[in-house]
Amino acid sequence: MDLKTEITKTVFETYVPAAKMPERNTSVFERLEASFQTAYFMMVRNLVSPEFETAIDNNANLKSLAIPLVCIDGFVRTCRTLDLVLTATGFGIVSTESTAPASKSRVDALIEELSIQELDLIDEMIQELIKVDGWGQTEQAKNNIPTFFYRPQQLKTLCGKVLTTQAWQFAKGCAVTASALLCNEISNEYMDELLEKLRTGSTNNADIIIIDKSLRFMADFISNYEQTKGCPNEAMLRQIVHQLESYRDSYPTYCSSKLYASRHAERYKNKKEDPTFFFM
Repeated sequence: MDLKTEITKTVFETYVPAAKMPERNTSVFERLEASFQTAYFMMVRNLVSPEFETAIDNNANLKSLAIPLVCIDGFVRTCRTLDLVLTATGFGIVSTESTAPASKSRVDALIEELSIQELDLIDEMIQELIKVDGWGQTEQAKNNIPTFFYRPQQLKTLCGKVLTTQAWQFAKGCAVTASALLCNEISNEYMDELLEKLRTGSTNNADIIIIDKSLRFMADFISNYEQTKGCPNEAMLRQIVHQLESYRDSYPTYCSSKLYASRHAERYKNKKEDPTFFFM
């Protein structure tokens, strides 16, 4: 993607209206051009994957998301070093000794607002990348979909919490713990398969049932983490196991797992001639 062609002052100010300046004043935009390059590089390295960089230009939906993401991320990365001042039209750069920079709280609020927009744009890009053949096998796919609970909006829709960057970071940490607990119930093998199917958009109806039940468990775990001190809802875990055990033909990977073999191992039966009896 040719950034100089795609990201003009007008385009940038469309996605970051707080930085809008009079037409002839290009001070903010010009000081951000190098930051746009960094933002684009990080987007490709951490999200898209260098292997699939061409997909940005070849996929109109991806490109329409990548441009605002680069604009916003470029601004967020740099705005603290710009000596911003709040003007009638937005945030400009301090240009006289008599003008004081905007307060830290105002800049923090702006950064938080834009960071939430970034999270939503990244989420939308992930949904598009899932449709790109091969992306689901990349390290970027694994890093961006590490658990079932990988979409920021899940914090609102499933947990009923306000989405903030801090709350999202906390939720992601809890989700990793919850995912480990789920592995103990559905098996490592089936968890790996489900995550790969999520990353490639190939889940079937039986998978979706387990993912939905697992997401409800994860949302409960995250929502009540501080009150329960990280104790899981055992009843919700039993419901997931009950689904797997009741419809075994629909879950062949689970049924061929070490966990399944352990659960269904035949217990030793004492015989009359045994010199010692074992009670289990």
